[in-house]
Amino acid sequence: MLNKQLMAKDKKSFLLYADLIHTIEKLNDEQAGKLFKHVLRYVNDQHPESDQFTEVVFEPIKQTLKRDLEKYEGIRQRNSENAKKRWDATACDRIPNMPAVTKNADNDSVNDNDINIIDFQSLLDILQVTFKRKFRVMNDKVKRSYKARIKEGYTIDDIHNAIKNCQANAYHKDNNYQYCTPEFFSRADILDKYADRTIVTESDAILAHLKNN
Repeated sequence: MLNKQLMAKDKKSFLLYADLIHTIEKLNDEQAGKLFKHVLRYVNDQHPESDQFTEVVFEPIKQTLKRDLEKYEGIRQRNSENAKKRWDATACDRIPNMPAVTKNADNDSVNDNDINIIDFQSLLDILQVTFKRKFRVMNDKVKRSYKARIKEGYTIDDIHNAIKNCQANAYHKDNNYQYCTPEFFSRADILDKYADRTIVTESDAILAHLKNN
């Protein structure tokens, strides 16, 4: 019996992360080509089979693809539920009263019941303490990016978890957290990659798998 569908229905793209290069550089051209074909067959639900080496190298990539798909499905479900709520609210006979509106520190209108209002100064403080770097300001473009993530269904906890996981990540440690900027954590691909779990690099996962076999 075939496994569960690997890509969401009508989803035509997937993410490959830049740090995969640390694995690819250790392969020769033939091995890298076989791996890339295997990835494309997997995301196109062809349930590929290959030699043991390709399967071992592919395993951490597969787990990342699965987690990204789960995240995608979760966001799509939340968006669907939010759209249904908006439809139900506007389709009823009586239009409900508008919720009270307040202003946050950045003078943007938000609903009082919005638990995901971002305190940008606190976020900046967390980034400075966590990565021992000095970020003087968070510009408007980055703030808009964070607000866009919240509207898409990401949460404040997702942002905080991504920060903690990057702090523990060996790749970022070795690079003195130079990529861990306010803009970095405002990106959807970064939250998808780091929000849900502590990251190990593909190379670490491959070595661990080989050691255990």
